[in-house]
Amino acid sequence: MTASTLRDDTGTVTCWRGTGQIPWQWGRSVVALGVFDGVHRGHARLLAHTVETGRRRRRPVVLATFDPHPATVAGPRRDTTPLTGLARRVALAHDHGVDAVLVLPFCDTMARTPGVDFVREVLVRALRATDVVVGANFRFGHRGAGDVRLLRRLGPRHDFAVHGIDLLPGCSSTRVRELLRAGDPAAAAEVLGRPHRVVGRSVGGLFRTDTMLPGPGRYRVLVRGRETVGEVRPDGTAFLHAPLPAAEIEVTFLDRAAPPTRVPRPTEATS
Repeated sequence: MTASTLRDDTGTVTCWRGTGQIPWQWGRSVVALGVFDGVHRGHARLLAHTVETGRRRRRPVVLATFDPHPATVAGPRRDTTPLTGLARRVALAHDHGVDAVLVLPFCDTMARTPGVDFVREVLVRALRATDVVVGANFRFGHRGAGDVRLLRRLGPRHDFAVHGIDLLPGCSSTRVRELLRAGDPAAAAEVLGRPHRVVGRSVGGLFRTDTMLPGPGRYRVLVRGRETVGEVRPDGTAFLHAPLPAAEIEVTFLDRAAPPTRVPRPTEATS
């Protein structure tokens, strides 16, 4: 992903892939820091606080996020199946009022970076943060040693304020994944604050995506503004019951679909 221009009448939003793409003339900013996979209602609450702070300070708001998910590189292994693609995450951040997104490529080198160095290089030198907003349980730096307490210790030294925001109970990307795997996209939508939408490619009705599909089963879905049925298979693909050209499309999962109607055989109908 390359840098785009700052949000304007076309609705675009600045996105930098690494700190090297931040223009030298970029001024001070209010920063939300985290993974934000899924951008669920808890994330929305944190972003709302960040945007409000930015408007009050009259500073641009930057979301600093990571790709790939840090848990794919360091720490205990856990389910990190993407809920949204990176482009979708950027668009959702824009919808919540963020002015720019900094995507930090997460690799072994970043995983070994001490929290103090991360703060100095990313938050202070690159983004010149006036305020840093994080979830109250956010961890960063080598072995996850950085936390809100470290940020608050370093803030006065580097002239930034720290806001640790409690996320909504039961609102997590892990919970969204659990509900999707259980085949309940309607419940997942309540956590997300919107229906679960994925982008992928359809060829002859067969849909493939790099983001998370619900568990195997039949679902009501929206495709190009029309409702149809999508059948998710155990191999992680879905068959869409709609005439579609070979193209990249968005599929929105609404709820479980009723099982197909069984037409009785003639002998059954007369017995």
